[in-house]
Amino acid sequence: MSNSSSIKVLFFDVFGTVVDWYSQVVREGHALSKKTGVAVEWGEFARKWRVDGYLSSLLKISSGEMDLIPTEQIHRIKLDALLAEYGIADLDEKEIANFNRVWDRLPPWPDVHEGLHLLRPNYRLVPFSNGDLHCMIELARHGGLQWDAIVSADFFRKVKPDPTIYHDAANLMRLSPDEIMMVACHAQDLVGARRAGMRTAYVTRPLEYGPGSKPELKPEDFDYEVKDFIELAKKIA
Repeated sequence: MSNSSSIKVLFFDVFGTVVDWYSQVVREGHALSKKTGVAVEWGEFARKWRVDGYLSSLLKISSGEMDLIPTEQIHRIKLDALLAEYGIADLDEKEIANFNRVWDRLPPWPDVHEGLHLLRPNYRLVPFSNGDLHCMIELARHGGLQWDAIVSADFFRKVKPDPTIYHDAANLMRLSPDEIMMVACHAQDLVGARRAGMRTAYVTRPLEYGPGSKPELKPEDFDYEVKDFIELAKKIA
């Protein structure tokens, strides 16, 4: 197990690690079904919106195939396509725009507030997300997330897990990479952080993609592997 004594800052992945996107999209989707009368398998809809929309766009941005655009715009492009695919036509522009902003209203997982409270005395707590600054501010305000700062990938005009972005983020904090621990439920993010010299903590979020989803494959072990933020706080106190 890694020694945590030299760690000064904890960087947190946000979507999936800190906040529960699946449940909120499904919840607001069901409300739309009640209004429109259109039955939709909202779990499938949510996963497509996340994977085929947002994550696919990040891959295109990383490869240079697509320019970096605001998070809200990335989500809207896929939402328009999904509304057409599922035959949801009885929504005006205001309603579509409001549903698109569901990604600003995602609730923290149940352990997050207590975990961050336990971690705060010993570490600076900072989200480091591919979501842009506007989205991070909205999520923090909505979820009552008390961060010490916000670091967004759009500061650097690139996205994780670009191998250079972790160095950029460390430089912004005026720290060496080994003074930072990346906390995430996504192995790819942690592999990128480790290669840049950061410590790593894998948080298991078995419900990120909804009930019955397959657990993520981890290609390697990380410094810490925990079930939630509370367990992390106890291990690195």
